[in-house]
Formats: sequence, structure tokens, C-alpha cells
Amino acid sequence: MQLWKLTLIYLFAIIACTFLLLMDIPKWLIFILLFLYVFSFTMYPYFNALLWTNNLKTVERFLKANKHRSLYAYPYAIANQSVVEQRAALQKIITSHQQPYIKHNYASILAILEKDYDRALSEAKQITKEPFQSYMIAHSEAYLGNFEQAKILMPKLTENWMSPSIESLISFKQQDGENFKHHATKAIQQARGIQKYLLVHNFRKLGEKLK
Repeated sequence: MQLWKLTLIYLFAIIACTFLLLMDIPKWLIFILLFLYVFSFTMYPYFNALLWTNNLKTVERFLKANKHRSLYAYPYAIANQSVVEQRAALQKIITSHQQPYIKHNYASILAILEKDYDRALSEAKQITKEPFQSYMIAHSEAYLGNFEQAKILMPKLTENWMSPSIESLISFKQQDGENFKHHATKAIQQARGIQKYLLVHNFRKLGEKLK
């Protein structure tokens, strides 16, 4: 959020807090009101775009406003930029983040983008956080054509959108357009926020290759 907007938000909060204190409003109530006010203008847009909303236009606006941040630049690039720019966004995430599971997760995605599926599988196996490890392993196995290996991992995919996403990828690799559309639609319906945005645009690109 821009500095001048934050300044106005907190300035109004200070004025409102002072006014409420002069009215002898209980301090605990002032604290709750202040928290809700600040949350609604600062943190809510982030949580909404990341986790809650079904409105892709809301996500698009959020990503566009925050595309200078590496984690948001990649999903924005998926929808709006070239493969070269997507690769650059992934490289920036890999080099700028310290958590190993984030590095290996996006390194696996980069390898898939570069169609190096063996490397994608190797990177996925180094992810230390579930269900992301199992999802990226299943994702890589599906691209390698190891469909049964991918399906074995599905019980570990605890996010509702993950299993239909893998099923849609398997259907894509088998050139089964009807099942691809069925599972892709199910995955999109189960996802929210940025994840829904990513699925919509990734499935759109895969769907175009089936036509």
C-alpha cells in the first residue's frame, strides 16, 4: 500500500481514537473498533486476494498493484506476460526467498515451464512441507506420464482443489478433453483467491492446446 494512503488511514485512526476517548467510550471497545478499522484498510485486501475471494478481477487488481513483489509477479505474469517474463519472475522468487521449501517449490514449477520434468520431480522431492511436496511430485509424475504414481499421492492432497487439478492434468496428457474440462472446473470451484486465479489461467492455456 502506498505511503500516503497508510498515513491517512493512521491519521484518521488517531483522530477517531482521541474523539472516542473524550466521549468516555470503554477502552476495550475503542481497541476493538480501532483494530477492525485498521484491519479493513490494511490487511483485509491481502487476505481477501490471497485466500478468500472468488472475484478474479479483485485478484487481478491486487496482483497488478503488487507485481513489484516477487511472489505476486509470477501469477500476474502467468495471465499477462510472456514465458520469458514468467521464467524471470520464478527465478526472482528462487533467489530472493530463504525458506528451502519455497525455493524448491518454485524451482519445480520453473523446471515444468522449461519442460524438464525429471528436474521438476527432483526439486519436488526436496520440498519439506506438505501437502505441497506431494502435490508437486504428483504434478511432475503426471507430466512424465506416470499416472498411477501421481494418483497414489492423492490421499495426501488435503487442499480440496489439488486432487481434481492432478486429475485434469492426467486427462490433458491423455488428450481426454471432456474429463480435462470436468476436473479443471471442479478444481477451480474449490479454489479461492490467487490459487483460483492461477488455476483459471493455467487451465485456459492447457485447454487451448487440446483444441
